[in-house]
Amino acid sequence: MKKIVILLLGSLFFFPGCLGDPYPVPETIEARLIFYNSLMEPDKVVWEVDNSVSISGQSYGLPAEAVAEVEDYSQLVHIKASTLEGGIALDSLDYHLDPFRYYMVSILGTEEEPYLLCDTMDTGFPTIGLMKMRFLQAAENMGAIDIYVGGGTPEHRILSGIEYSQLSDYVEASHESFWNAIIITPAGILPGDSTILSFTVNNNFTPNKTYLGIINHTEIDPESSFRMQIFNQPVY
Repeated sequence: MKKIVILLLGSLFFFPGCLGDPYPVPETIEARLIFYNSLMEPDKVVWEVDNSVSISGQSYGLPAEAVAEVEDYSQLVHIKASTLEGGIALDSLDYHLDPFRYYMVSILGTEEEPYLLCDTMDTGFPTIGLMKMRFLQAAENMGAIDIYVGGGTPEHRILSGIEYSQLSDYVEASHESFWNAIIITPAGILPGDSTILSFTVNNNFTPNKTYLGIINHTEIDPESSFRMQIFNQPVY
């Protein structure tokens, strides 16, 4: 790993540039990592990639992006999360990065029981006219959940039994369906019987786009209410 360039994001919107000439060799070969902090601790998180600090202090619920220069395909890097105060090591993992790819990295849990995950983003466009979305269940005391899109009847259930710390598969539907309703229930329970979260009139969704929904708490308190944060994901 040669260097890390820090980009702090208040919100995530991506406008990849177009290459006028497909043949020139780029001056640097980069992979991009987008970090999400759902750690239930008041301290900020410090991210390191191959022992170089990439994010110096990330607050709860806010995304941040780092651009990593890589030397080759499938380059193994070491990703580590620590606390800003005291430099307490939380968790770490090794992951293979490819140039020109996006990766999501997230820290969940608490200092006593942290959980770190990394996954390659699918940056391909959704089916024409549809939108694509995946979900991260980051609230431990919520338990396993089902997710419904477009309505509350069984045929609207698109994901089943998503456990804490699990990152779902990507799912596609019309943006009108996502506008109409995203409903989260305990696993195996219909919305009419028990609903944890219900989102309606989500008019920020756009067809031909991809989104990440992180289900966590409104505050750094396990007794606070649940919410779902929605972030744009890169497509190109």
